[in-house]
Amino acid sequence: MENYTVYLDAETTSGDQIHADIVSYTGLLVRDKDSKTVEEFTYFSRPRISRCYQVDAYLVNGFSPYETEKHEYSNHRLAKKLNETFTRWKNKGHLKFNAFAGYNFDFLLTSQTWFSNLYSFPWLFSTNASQMDTLPIARNMEYYRPEILKTELNKKSNKVFKLSSLCNLNGFPIAKAHTSYDDTVGLKNLTEYLKSKDPELFKKSLQFLNKKDVLPYIKNLKYFYTTETFFSRTRQFACCYLTEHSIYQGYLLNFDLKHDPKEIFSIKSNKELSKILFATPVKMRTIKPNRLPLILKPDDKWVTNMEDEYSLIGKEVLEERADYISKNRSEIASRIDVIIKDKFVENNIDQTKLLPEQKIFALRPNREKQNYMNSFVISNNMDEKRKIAENFEDNEDLKHLSELILLDEYGEEAFTEKDYKRIRKGISQRLLSTNNEPYPTIPAQFLRVDEIRVQEKDDKERLKKVEIINEHLEKMSNDHEKYL
Repeated sequence: MENYTVYLDAETTSGDQIHADIVSYTGLLVRDKDSKTVEEFTYFSRPRISRCYQVDAYLVNGFSPYETEKHEYSNHRLAKKLNETFTRWKNKGHLKFNAFAGYNFDFLLTSQTWFSNLYSFPWLFSTNASQMDTLPIARNMEYYRPEILKTELNKKSNKVFKLSSLCNLNGFPIAKAHTSYDDTVGLKNLTEYLKSKDPELFKKSLQFLNKKDVLPYIKNLKYFYTTETFFSRTRQFACCYLTEHSIYQGYLLNFDLKHDPKEIFSIKSNKELSKILFATPVKMRTIKPNRLPLILKPDDKWVTNMEDEYSLIGKEVLEERADYISKNRSEIASRIDVIIKDKFVENNIDQTKLLPEQKIFALRPNREKQNYMNSFVISNNMDEKRKIAENFEDNEDLKHLSELILLDEYGEEAFTEKDYKRIRKGISQRLLSTNNEPYPTIPAQFLRVDEIRVQEKDDKERLKKVEIINEHLEKMSNDHEKYL
């Protein structure tokens, strides 16, 4: 079977993937051996009745809310099209899904879309496939090989790693930025450009496409180098493996060898140790194996070419500190386990207060419910879907999600008069809330419109778009007020 890369991009109604609706989604199936695009699609979909958009999202993606209301697919049918298309592509060979900043947005957005549409296993990206993201690769390239990649600086003199900026500066401008198709083509061009400039470092950046490979690899190293990016600045850290995170499954905790572990772990009180470990600068670096981490050995040529604070400390001292960790790892790991669990209790979010669409990681339906979910997804008949949904009566989250789908697909016809009014009232109360909600509301977006009017009063073209959005918000507000 051949290897393929699936380049993808989505334009949405919000910058928060949990509460975002997809309005356009593009995928390119590219054969790795010759970089040929063998198949592609762009699907356009309508926002859900149960959600409000963010004004800024429409200003970025170029759509108007009136335009997206006329798109071909409902959110539910889009989820089905994506599932069908990607499943068919996976039958062609091994897939690498690639999105720019995909780990933080597109991958989660797509899985979230499947989940909220009652897919019982919304993890297509991680089943017989892998995920990559050109953004961290670009940052690696620029950090270790700055001559390869041109970047611009923002007002704070930080390097800009936006897709359109990188493409424009490096010779393959995006025809129309923030359209899903053109951004996806730009992503393909940028990825191939980086690969051509330093194939070895590019390959090294993809070393951990399989997240399960990370832990055994770093366990077998006395110490290693990795990179992290904070506030648009990439930094290199020399680390030694400590332990797995006791709360966030799969996360790996590593000690930053900039600090003396003997001095820190000699502290007897866990309370005092916790303060020291998490005080700025933090003493532990977290590696997320599913985020394509770059792990370099101390003698890797890219590391040896760097001059930084670890070079000043010296290899001998770094090895001594790593040896101390290795000899005392079991005891140190036990203490960190207790400290992490205590911190989690302090900061734990009450899962009962989460909205159903926020529970992609928390909701675990049993086998019976999964079967009903699968039947619901497959069915294209309103009466059949409605009957299947009756099996969710004892699960408030699944019931809620199924009702929203039926509402979008079939409207009032799918419900009794009483249930329809109940559902619409709940949606309206939520979207017209004047509280500081964790999701976009209509009143909050009216306030944003007023802010833009003041901040960008001289940009007539932008203000024209804002007024169209404001008009649409007023229409939405009037429609929802009828159900209160």
